[in-house]
Amino acid sequence: MIFIALDDLTQLSGIFGFIAVIIAWFYGVIVLIKYIKTKEKMLFYFFLAIIFTMSPWYPSGFGYIYWLFTRQEIAYQVYVLLGTIGVPIALYSWLQIYMPTLHPKKKEPVTLVIILLSIAFYIYLFYFVFFAPGAPTDGIIGIKRNPVDIDYKGFIFVFLAISLLISTITGNDFSIASLKVKDNPAIKWKGRFLIISFNLFAIGAFGDGFIPLTPVTLIIFRTFMLISSTTYYIGFILPKWMRKILSLE
Repeated sequence: MIFIALDDLTQLSGIFGFIAVIIAWFYGVIVLIKYIKTKEKMLFYFFLAIIFTMSPWYPSGFGYIYWLFTRQEIAYQVYVLLGTIGVPIALYSWLQIYMPTLHPKKKEPVTLVIILLSIAFYIYLFYFVFFAPGAPTDGIIGIKRNPVDIDYKGFIFVFLAISLLISTITGNDFSIASLKVKDNPAIKWKGRFLIISFNLFAIGAFGDGFIPLTPVTLIIFRTFMLISSTTYYIGFILPKWMRKILSLE
């Protein structure tokens, strides 16, 4: 059995990845409880969106916890599935909130395109992870830069980039529409929090995936992700404690 040592930057990445996952699930569980009480379908879609939006950081967080107990890295196949399988679910769920609200007539064709694209993504993913053992996975799936982080390649990378682009554009459109609502301060505040969330997430995800990380840049980009999860929850739910802070009660 070969034990693996992690450098400080890798451990920092794992710690922040785990914190990001825990925060996303914390807010997700709150939303799920609200859904169970109210049976509002939008809340269920938001629950899926908030927990699976962070799925690319699942391997980093859970991989680090696994390393703490075993001093080994998780299997490549498990790593890839943890980080990718939830992304289509997050995109689909968000669009089930966005499209009926702003573009109800276009909901069905857009949903169909996303479903077909997601099916192609899953076929590609499972084929090269499980059924093509001789395939050059480094160029088709991704190259692990350390035991808890990976640089995705091929169609995996393309799909992740498309998902980030779609969520950023539609998220800003949704936020701006909220800001334009007249005589409703609560909706306007939701728009402010959401526009912060979508843009911080885009910056953090882009920086994390495309810019060489140092301890300083890693902390900055991962902090953006943490703030994004919080403002995403606040912007969609606007909980009572925030309403009191904003004097909206």
